[in-house]
Amino acid sequence: MREKAAFFQRASASLMVPLTFVPLPAVLVALGTVLGIGPLESAGLELLRVWLPLFFAMGIAVGFAQAEGMAVLSAAAGYLTMMAVAEGVAGDPAVNFGALGGVAVGAAAVWLYRYAAKVRLPEFLALFSGRRLGPILAALAGVVLGWGFGLVWPGFHRAVVLLGEWIYAAGGAGAFVYGGIIRMLIPTGLHHLLMQLMDYQMGAWTDPATGQVVMGEYIRFLHGDPSAGRLLSGFFLTLAFGPLGAALAMVHEARPEQRRRVSGMMLTGVLTAMVLGITEPIEFAFIFASPLLFGIHVLFSAAASLLGYVLDIHLGGYALPLAVVNWHRQQNGWLLLPLGAAWTALYYVTFRLIIRWRRPPVLGQTDAVPVAGAGGSDARAAAGEPSEAARPAGAAGPSAAAILDALGGPANVRSLTACMTRLRLEVNDPAAVDDAALRAFCAAGVVRSGSSVQVVMGARAGDIEQALQAELAKAAGQGGAGQTAGRQEPCR
Repeated sequence: MREKAAFFQRASASLMVPLTFVPLPAVLVALGTVLGIGPLESAGLELLRVWLPLFFAMGIAVGFAQAEGMAVLSAAAGYLTMMAVAEGVAGDPAVNFGALGGVAVGAAAVWLYRYAAKVRLPEFLALFSGRRLGPILAALAGVVLGWGFGLVWPGFHRAVVLLGEWIYAAGGAGAFVYGGIIRMLIPTGLHHLLMQLMDYQMGAWTDPATGQVVMGEYIRFLHGDPSAGRLLSGFFLTLAFGPLGAALAMVHEARPEQRRRVSGMMLTGVLTAMVLGITEPIEFAFIFASPLLFGIHVLFSAAASLLGYVLDIHLGGYALPLAVVNWHRQQNGWLLLPLGAAWTALYYVTFRLIIRWRRPPVLGQTDAVPVAGAGGSDARAAAGEPSEAARPAGAAGPSAAAILDALGGPANVRSLTACMTRLRLEVNDPAAVDDAALRAFCAAGVVRSGSSVQVVMGARAGDIEQALQAELAKAAGQGGAGQTAGRQEPCR
């Protein structure tokens, strides 16, 4: 069970890789449409419809093969071969397996790449030994997958269309359930799987200008499908305005000596949520400490999704900048402003009343966490000053050695990867991971599942992971010799 959980967590992190690319073609589509520059619009749409699945394939290689160049090349070779064969077998040049096709060939390519790395061919074939065999095996897998997908494509395509029709036939009930489940999955980090399935696979629409079939709620919205974006609009309330209300409530209800520290952390969290659509820095301040607040958050998210659907609001994306660049395709988008104000007030009043009533151990309600070895930190915390060991990693943050020490030291870390906001680890001894110290280093939360540990560090998780990898390499070169935390700077 633990191995399965670790697999799906790594898969979720891998699938975040192509999402860092999606805003670029979306901006090209928006600029091309608004400025009347046809090549920009067509380029953006082509990147989204034709090439995005390739990025999913390569994302799997990045996540499961530690971004080794030959593994990524293998995934690309497998995908391109698969599509070429599938088009011939299906007899349809517009065949498109979407994100699922990319994920399938990426998984096959990574598995074969790991096998190829151990293969040693005879001397006269030595050029193709080891990792260099990966792209060849992946291309052969692409032939098999392309032939199989080409045969089942007509039925598969029809099934996806029917599934999309069922979702939309469910109307508001479907939107309500979708919005709630996404929030419920936040602690596991697996919410990306469901979101990507909806955004890039669900529903089908034939572009009248080109005759091409476009799949996915978000992709169809960008292509101009007038029915798309309805299931996405409510998320602007949940990801932009809800966190603002929750943050204000936690700041105003924080203990006086902690209000300054909580204010700084919540300001960063609100900006991250509004600009990037990443809400974990705020959500992890309460979802584990208060099941009641988490349950209300899930309910409000479901209600927001239902509200956007019922009011026939069509928007694309999950953060306010995407709402702006896609504004030319919106329908009833102006409702976002009054609804946003109402949603901020709803979260603020509800959260503040519950925190005052129950006093759950959310951010600002518990004693400041002292950090060993950070001289004077206890006194500073008691005075409302930020801890000297709590600034996020960066030019003036806690050293990677200090964070690694809080993770139990180099010998405790079996594997380490990062997604958009989280460090994902497999550790030898979960009890050696110091949750309190990690939170003092500005971790928004720590999630445990057996030997799997996730540390929510915000949008700089990737930078922190690179620094930790360097520390791990240094420790390995020194035979695992001790890691000590140097003097740390305070959280801002």
